[in-house]
Amino acid sequence: MAKETAEHAQRRTVINREFGSLVGKTVKRVRPMTLNECDLFAWDYEADYAFLVEFTDGTVIVPSQDPEGNGAGHLFIESVV
Repeated sequence: MAKETAEHAQRRTVINREFGSLVGKTVKRVRPMTLNECDLFAWDYEADYAFLVEFTDGTVIVPSQDPEGNGAGHLFIESVV
């Protein structure tokens, strides 16, 4: 295994800090966002396929185009080999 670079270690730290709380959660459902939910993000309900992933504890993931929330986003779901 290759030695971890300082840049990779920094990325790992940031990702663990931002998203580590998702580990162990259970997905309850995946659903389209409501008109009111889209309005909260100032997203176009008619144009975007905005959706969220809801966990059993009430936490949600809202995929976004970018960190600024400039529109609904996409998740790539892949099998890791």
